[in-house]
Amino acid sequence: SSSFLWYSFEAGPAHVIVLCSYAATGPGSSQFEWLTRDLAKVDRAKTPWLIVMQHTPWYTSNAHHPMTEGAPMRAAMEPLFLGAGVDLVLTGHVHAYERTHAVADGKIDEKNGIVHVTIGDGGNREEFATPWLPDQPAWSALREYAYGWGTLALNSTHLVWEWLRNDDPWNPPGERVGDSFVLTPRAHRK
Repeated sequence: SSSFLWYSFEAGPAHVIVLCSYAATGPGSSQFEWLTRDLAKVDRAKTPWLIVMQHTPWYTSNAHHPMTEGAPMRAAMEPLFLGAGVDLVLTGHVHAYERTHAVADGKIDEKNGIVHVTIGDGGNREEFATPWLPDQPAWSALREYAYGWGTLALNSTHLVWEWLRNDDPWNPPGERVGDSFVLTPRAHRK
């Protein structure tokens, strides 16, 4: 792109898009128009995976950082993501870990939805973003306060995500793997 705030690149079988949560995102904005053009150029035969990274999550059940923070961006861009078949969205911002089921427009949709992973749990002097909402939404698959990191491995047919907790006093002893899942590209889901 013409901006260092949003861009894309290809990494093996993945087309990766990086967006800026703090720049204009609505129709007519430079970022929105660039995203529309970039998504139109994706060749899913060459890169069957479409992954987006951005700072602010659209789906979070954290009360300290509510969904309203990412709502304008989600309203503008989620239809583009769904139309293009985005498979995975990785975010930070919330100092905790949360993964959604495949979700579209606030509802679980295993065929057409997108899995969102908030991995803002690398550690911070402010500690964890607390509290969670008292009732965990149906689209929220897992949420946890623990410091950790994630690994992502993929080939043309499968993506494997694993979230690992740090070895520290906040985490249960001996329970390093906190979450894992396997995806197939959205184009191959039934």
